[in-house]
Amino acid sequence: MYNPNSPSNWSWSKAFAEMEKTVNKAELELQIINHSHNYDGGMKKFTELSKSQQDDHYEILTQIIWRK
Repeated sequence: MYNPNSPSNWSWSKAFAEMEKTVNKAELELQIINHSHNYDGGMKKFTELSKSQQDDHYEILTQIIWRK
């Protein structure tokens, strides 16, 4: 059965737009994590954040996503 929401049925422009959105979210996640670690130069992981930093991370991300 044909499903227009299936990625295999997307147009190229829709597929590239979805990929761009995913890349932007990943970059945003990394920027927030680095910010929470005060940009000390190393690659950091979300799991290395304290519980309060993780809560701050979700708060920042929620505010950004809901503004768009």
